[in-house]
This record gives sequence, structure tokens and C-alpha cells, in this order.
Amino acid sequence: MDETDGQPRPRPWQAQPSTDVIAAFTDAVARLNADGDFIVRALTDQLLAERPIADQEELTPQEISYLTRSKAFTPESFEKTSTRVARGGLLASEASTLLTGVLQTMSASAAAAFLSMDEDSLFAAADRGELYAVDVAHSRRFPSWQFSLSSPGKILPHLTEIIDIVKDKGWVSVSALMATPQSIMVTDGQQSPVEWFRRGGDAETLARIIEAQKWR
Repeated sequence: MDETDGQPRPRPWQAQPSTDVIAAFTDAVARLNADGDFIVRALTDQLLAERPIADQEELTPQEISYLTRSKAFTPESFEKTSTRVARGGLLASEASTLLTGVLQTMSASAAAAFLSMDEDSLFAAADRGELYAVDVAHSRRFPSWQFSLSSPGKILPHLTEIIDIVKDKGWVSVSALMATPQSIMVTDGQQSPVEWFRRGGDAETLARIIEAQKWR
């Protein structure tokens, strides 16, 4: 909770990152040996799209009392959760999820080289729904799950159908789904959608999974 007797409680942290933390972040990005500017721009765009924590409505004392009486939280666990949220824990988790997704994408030049085509042809294929492209930090990226060395054309089987199924879904969630074993995708044990399609699975099963999960 951020108020005591109706007065704002001073927070034991600052909104502006320290020089040491910024330097550590820069070193961590460089250590990835990827496109550092792109990664930082993607994370920056993600954070700028978030609503500042100070602008978010706080729970009323009555709402807090209800949560503790209903045993959804103990007073201690509510305090701990509130502090984590106030410090930006949820925002950090979202940024971490985005970073994981970004690192599993290919640039246009890399995707074009992988598929042995020029970038104009690559973009045209994406515009036709034959490749899955997403916009991240003002750059068009191609999630890696759609590529498959063992498949004809180095493209995951049923890709156009897959794209049609997921076209209105968030690409980070789609990428996570494609790598996650699913209970109804079973041959030799549960398989991820990527494994499922590489082994000849049908696209209708993916559609059923997404419908069952009520994805947005």
C-alpha cells in the first residue's frame, strides 16, 4: 500500500535509473551479441506504451479489507504484492517476455538470406500471408518458429493456414504458444505446435487450441 493515514508513503526507490544500473544494462545488451539498438528500441517502445504506475488507481481501504477478509491475500502477502507492483514488477515481467520473443525473431535481411530470396520478395510474401511478419520498434521482424530446415522451402508446413488462424493475436503470445507442448497435440508424447506441424499434424488442431483458450 502506498498511503498511510491518507498521506502518500515515500517510496524507497527512485524512478530514474542510476548510472551504474544503466551501464550494467548496456553491458547486458552488448553481451547478447545481437542488434543492440534494435533491442533497446523495442524495450523502450514497450515501456513507453505502458501507463505510468503513478497514474493507476489504487485500491480503496474497503477493497483491501475485502481481499484480506476473503483470504485471497494475507495482509503481509498483499503488502508484498503491492510493493512489487509499485516498483514495476509487472512491467519488468512484460518487458522480459517481449525480449524473449524479440530474440526469437529474424531481421528481414537474415530471413531473406535463410530463404535464399531478396528482401522485396520476402516482404511481398509476407504481404500475401505466406510468411509471418511482425512490426517491432519500427522494424519488420520474422519469428523464427515459422522456419524449418527439414521442411520443403524451409517453411513450416501449413504456414499460410497458421498465419490465418493467428493473424489477430499478439505475436509474442503466438511465439510462446508455438514452442509450448499442447495436451491435444500428441504422437510420441505431447508436442509443441512447431513439432506437431513438422510431423504432419493438421492446422485445425491449432485452431481448436486457440478457441479453447479464448485468446485475444
